[in-house]
Amino acid sequence: MDVFSRAGLGKVVTEKIQEVEKLQENGSFSNGLLIEDSTSGQFIPTIGSFGETASARNKEKVWNCLMNDEVRRIGVFGMGGVGKSTIMYHIDNQLVNETYNFDDVIWVTVSKAFNISKLQSEIAITLDLDLSKYEDETRRASKLHKMPSQRKRYVLILDDLWESFSLEKVGIPEPTRDNGCKLVLTTRSSEVYRRMECREIKVELLTEEETLNLFMTKAKEHQIVLAPKVKEIATKVAKECARQPFAIITIAGSMKGVNDIHKWRNALNELISSTKEIWDDDSVVFEQLKFSYSRLKDEKIQHYFLYCALYPEDHRIFREELIGYWIAKGLIVEMKSIEAMFDKGHTILDKLISTCLLESPTNINDQGQYVTMHDLIREMALKITSTNPQFMIQVGEGLVRVPYEDWSYNVERVSFVQHDRRTSF
Repeated sequence: MDVFSRAGLGKVVTEKIQEVEKLQENGSFSNGLLIEDSTSGQFIPTIGSFGETASARNKEKVWNCLMNDEVRRIGVFGMGGVGKSTIMYHIDNQLVNETYNFDDVIWVTVSKAFNISKLQSEIAITLDLDLSKYEDETRRASKLHKMPSQRKRYVLILDDLWESFSLEKVGIPEPTRDNGCKLVLTTRSSEVYRRMECREIKVELLTEEETLNLFMTKAKEHQIVLAPKVKEIATKVAKECARQPFAIITIAGSMKGVNDIHKWRNALNELISSTKEIWDDDSVVFEQLKFSYSRLKDEKIQHYFLYCALYPEDHRIFREELIGYWIAKGLIVEMKSIEAMFDKGHTILDKLISTCLLESPTNINDQGQYVTMHDLIREMALKITSTNPQFMIQVGEGLVRVPYEDWSYNVERVSFVQHDRRTSF
């Protein structure tokens, strides 16, 4: 099927989806299909606490700083996947429920594609402030500066910060004892929290016991009991995760329900082989996560997964929309009905969720509506798609800005993102 035929099919699929949505509006779905989280609006992690004891210790350190009047800026620091965002999610919930310390909690996910204007817009959205008519960053900062002060004592949480910046330039009031406000940021970079003059809180890794408990909890399916010899190998696999929570959960998810000693031994050998000559943390994590990707085995399922990396970081990927793209691009072959094709798509997504490569919202009103891809998983997927299959993903740039030399005859998928809209897949 050529590109024009696929484009035509994509249009048909989109029209069908719109028809279904129209029928739902006219039918019995009077309450709608999506309800935003009423607290801070951030995506709720589906993987829960990264080991109750370690999580409690890390959370207590952050909480004590928040309750300390002498500390105004807090930097939660740790390698990717250590659980920084999950800790802050639990802190956020506690702050919302205990309103006597602060009047409001403002949560903004910053991510890698950082610039002053984008951060201003993200904060403005959280504050229900429209900055669209202001293009100059200085004027936007002036407008923004007035809003948080109207909320009296607040905690501003900037999650996943990659670069330091001037609070004044963005329009964030300086947190002081007089205004009772606090700034909390999470970052992988020690340079960032130092330049932002934050009190450092380094997130500690799990103990070996916590690592094993978490791994076994995630690897067991339907309460299966691992045979003693299998459990011995599984324990060695858990140790290879180096007490790194996200790697533990992802690798355990890829081995969920497996009770065959040959498969466990093979998994251990593959994991050791993939990381034995790697010393830097980022590369080790990449290989650990790639192990879970390789465990998918089915090349088609792998391609379905990689397609999700075309979406921007921290993006809500709506299931119906994504499956529609899969159908339009010929990834789901023609079946007896459009309903059967969508059923297959949902089954594929559920498999990717069960192996911890995609995440599903915990909010019962959002379940089944969209999925998200953890930023570490997305980084791993992007590294894979830099070679074969080759994708080109350009964030915040138009098609005409992409240099000619960046194009390759081997590129299979292209995604250009402008103002959170996908302009080409």
